[in-house]
Amino acid sequence: MTEIVQIADDLPFPVLMFSDDLILSWVNHAGQIWLGKSGKSLDGKSLSDMFTDDGALMALLGKFRSYGNTVNSHDMVVRPRGRDEEKCDVSAFAHEGAIGICFRPQGLQTQKEDVFDAGASALGRLLAHEVKNPLAGIQGAAQLLRDDVHTEEGLSLLDLIAAEIDRISRLADRMERLGDAPPSELTTVNVHEVLRHARKVIQSGLPGDIVFKENYDPSLPMITGHEDSLTQALMNLIKNASEALLGGKGLKQIALETSYRSGGALPIEIRIIDNGAGIPEHLRDKIFHPFITDKPKGQGLGLALVSKVIAAHDGLIEVRSRPGETIFSILLPITEGLKS
Repeated sequence: MTEIVQIADDLPFPVLMFSDDLILSWVNHAGQIWLGKSGKSLDGKSLSDMFTDDGALMALLGKFRSYGNTVNSHDMVVRPRGRDEEKCDVSAFAHEGAIGICFRPQGLQTQKEDVFDAGASALGRLLAHEVKNPLAGIQGAAQLLRDDVHTEEGLSLLDLIAAEIDRISRLADRMERLGDAPPSELTTVNVHEVLRHARKVIQSGLPGDIVFKENYDPSLPMITGHEDSLTQALMNLIKNASEALLGGKGLKQIALETSYRSGGALPIEIRIIDNGAGIPEHLRDKIFHPFITDKPKGQGLGLALVSKVIAAHDGLIEVRSRPGETIFSILLPITEGLKS
């Protein structure tokens, strides 16, 4: 349960982990405060020991077990023992054989971009560790393959692999500092080059029936920022768009667009648009929060990280979704750097 402990212990809302028979195995600091009990005193308690009138929670866990996927419930009334009832948004998710329950009391007000801040440092260290380990093996395998590849297309793909290894290695170094004081080294970034690279990397692993359409405004100025982290954020969004199209019928299209939005402090607009089924309505207003996902094996951290990266560039990210069209819009300043 190391990952959940590292990420969730600093989150500002309660996260509880249970064994399959619903015996508490871990609770984060916010959960201890919310329940009014220490982790030691809660150890070994069952769900029924901790909550009165736990029928709604048990129904949510029943759906979770039936679907084998993260499930969410909005406006659930829960009552920790010894406390008044409280209305919460509740998520049940799986992690390493354990059952996690995340409570978001509606009285807890947090800014969208700040929900992730408290746990960002721990997440950054975790992700850096996880991605650095296999990089050396991938690099060695790519070098061996180069001796056996002689076509222009094959060599181009190996060059792409080598470039991605270098970028991921740099990104991992920065991820270790995510949530701490941002690094001072900023670069001038061409958003179109970043978009093209992100598209090329993701497209190389997609089925051929997904069509990309690019419509860029050539008059856009450069921005100041972290090219690697912006690339990763855009790759996450393009990957999500492609996953929304898998299994669908008819034309499967992802549009990448840029434009200049005049009259505001964030004039650089980047849009990733897919014509998939759309984001479920009950998830749309929580989509950037950690542990919110409708993917069978997802942990709900990708869009939270995207939100963190864009906020660090003094930008905003918006989403509009309906069946047949989902639009993620990134709004960025022209010359603003990372927040200190």
